[in-house]
Parts: sequence; C-alpha cells; structure tokens
Amino acid sequence: MNGEPTGATAVIDLGAGWQDHQPGPDRPGLRAALRPLTALVAVALVLALGGAATGRRLDELAAITLSPQGDFQIIGDVLVVRDAGRLAGYSLDDGTQRWNIALPGTAGSGLTPAGTVPGLMVTEMQDTATNRRTTYAVDVVTGAIRWQDGLPMTPLADVAVAIWSTSEDRASMQVTVRDVRTGGPRWSAQNVLPAIDYTAAFRDQGQVQIWTLQTTGELTSHDLRDGRVLRRHRVDLGGAVPVDLNIIGDELVLETVAGDAKTMARYSTADLTPIPLTAPFVRRTECGAFWCVSSQSAEQEQAVNPVEIVDKATGVVRRRFAGGSFVVPTPLGLLVAGPDPGSIGSPATALLDASTARPLLDVAGWEVYLAFAASATVLVRGAGPGPGQVAWLTPEGLDLAQLPVPLERCAFSARAVACPRPAGMLTIWRLTG
Repeated sequence: MNGEPTGATAVIDLGAGWQDHQPGPDRPGLRAALRPLTALVAVALVLALGGAATGRRLDELAAITLSPQGDFQIIGDVLVVRDAGRLAGYSLDDGTQRWNIALPGTAGSGLTPAGTVPGLMVTEMQDTATNRRTTYAVDVVTGAIRWQDGLPMTPLADVAVAIWSTSEDRASMQVTVRDVRTGGPRWSAQNVLPAIDYTAAFRDQGQVQIWTLQTTGELTSHDLRDGRVLRRHRVDLGGAVPVDLNIIGDELVLETVAGDAKTMARYSTADLTPIPLTAPFVRRTECGAFWCVSSQSAEQEQAVNPVEIVDKATGVVRRRFAGGSFVVPTPLGLLVAGPDPGSIGSPATALLDASTARPLLDVAGWEVYLAFAASATVLVRGAGPGPGQVAWLTPEGLDLAQLPVPLERCAFSARAVACPRPAGMLTIWRLTG
C-alpha cells in the first residue's frame, strides 16, 4: 500500500498525550468491572504487603539474546522482541519462539499494541540507506505482516492515524485514517489543524472524536473511525492564524497568532459554547462509581488543585489527594499514585474500593510501575541493583513474587514478566502455583 508522502514530512507525535498523568485513565487490558473486597481479605492483603514473604514462585521460561540496541514488549500473551533487523515472538505460556521474521532498518518507534484490536501490533522502521520510514502492522500470534504504509501511522481505538505535513505550517496538516486490521483507507482530511480526544481513544469509549479547523474558521467534529461529521461551528478568527488546537478534558483550546500577539479561546466540546479564559482547566474521568476530577488554575500554571474522588450519584467529594496525583482503575480497586516521581515509578498513595472509596490496604513503600511498558497493573518495591518485589493487582487480590533481577526495564503481563539482564540476555518468568 503506497502512502508515502512527497517532500519533507513534519510529524505530530500521537504517542505523547497518553503519558500525561491524568486522574483515572483506564489502561489497555484492565477490566471495567471492579469488585470490592471483604474486610477479612483486606486485612490479609495488608499483612501480605507489609510482610517480608516472597509470595508466589516465578519459573524461568526462556533466556533470549538481546543486544544493547534491542527492544521488547509484551502484547497479549506474546513477548515481541526486535533486534538485529529481525522481529520475533515468544509464548508467555512456555517461552518457546512462535515466529521470527526479517524487519530490516533501525527502529523509528516502539512496539505498540494496535489500539483495541487484540493480537496486533504496529511499529515503524527506518531504512538506513534511504532514511525512508515504513509503518508495519504485525500479527503477534503468527508473525504475519498484515499491512505496511509509508506514513507514520499510530493505532488509536480500531484505526491507525497519521497526522503529517509537507511543510512547517501546522494549520495545513494532513490526516489519514486507515483500518488498523487491514490497512484499508477509512477517510482523510487536508489542510487542517487537528485535535484528537486521546482519552476516549485509548479507553475505547465508543465514539472517538477528532476535531479539524480550517483557516476559514470552519471547526468540524468527526467520528475518528469513519470521518462522519458530528457537528460544525464557524469560529471568527478575525484575520488571526490558527497555530494550535488541543482537547483538554471536556473543552477545546484554540491558539491563534496575529502579528506578534498570541490569543487563546476555549470552547465546550459538548456544544461549543465559549468558556471564560479565567476558568480552571478541569479533567473528569471514569473511576467506577465515581468521577476522578483534577483541575488546574488557568491564571497560575503552578497552582494545581487536589485530585478529587466524586460520587457520581450525589456529587459529594469522597476523597482528596495532592494535586498532580493520578488514579488508575484496576481489577482490585482504584489505585492512587502521588505526583512526585519515585525511583522507578510513582509512589503508591492509596488503594480504594471502587464502590465505596474506602481504603482497602496500606500501600506505603510501594510504587506504581511506570518505568517501562506494562500491560498489567503492578506495584514494585526494592529499586536498585538487587532483586525487587512485585505485586500484581488481580480481581481476587494481590499476587506477590520476588524477582531475581533488578526491576528496571521489565515488561509485565497478567501472569508473566520479561526483564533484561546485564549479560545481554532477556529472561521470561511466569507466575506458578
């Protein structure tokens, strides 16, 4: 499939937005239905976390050679390893190699799960001779290349999106959307300034919106999957040039430039009514029976308000945490992480029942693992050159295990972990018992 743009290509990095700490984002692979624990189970978990027991046994499944330039990621029940111009898949059940294919060039992007489509990944490689970049969609079960494209495609929901330009003018970007399963074209837009609702895209919240603004002031909301127009609105630009468009929470933020003067306008994404520039920026996300709400002053960038757990039915604030904290819904409960970075993740602040917001157990001394890609929610303890402890959060409780290597750059699945060793090896372990 030929999607190679001509001329110099300026690329918007679609992968950055999801890394921003927001309250209550659903991570891919986490269940929406969260179960409360009985008091007896909660007490047992407190004892388990606070004690020195090593917990479940980890069985070593395989040791794979990995060069310093190698990369790896767990996608579904497969460990995908990219190294020395090849891409290989290893089973997380027994460690055996499932497939091995040539994928020449240098890595242009990470190994990314294909949005909400299981068993598929997307990656970008750059030809060392021509500098041409190619996006590949690979079946992680068989190793088959489903499709490839010359555009920098990023998977969102069940589509792959490229936002690019042949010039440096951000108001003249091109949007190309393909079916992530087949690479077939869905829709496209030319000479627009785009903004995507990344939160909805990564959480698979049904309809995902992309907004496009033309230099004429035509502001349009499309369904990201098929380009269908959802609503239109004309913005009076007054001769100013639009330079940036973003979605923050439930609002659109538009920046324009006229001469040396830069202006900002804010609109509700629901009905495009104007929002006062002095109003705080508010993010509200799903957290079980609650909303997880954070806000920040529009006039004082450093003034971050507390993160609040708000009852959906009554509007009552049930819990407050320090500004900059974020909440992760997990199969066990609402996991709260503090704003200050830890040694290998973010310090765990609380684990709350998703139905009542009551504390389930004391997680002091543990960190929410964010240092490397993880497709399961885990807590870690014991950063440094020695072994570390891991606690998997599951619907039934916590699975604790002692990891025989340092925690740095480990990738986790629901029952397995892969970590590099200093001797140029990548080892797979699996929870047993």
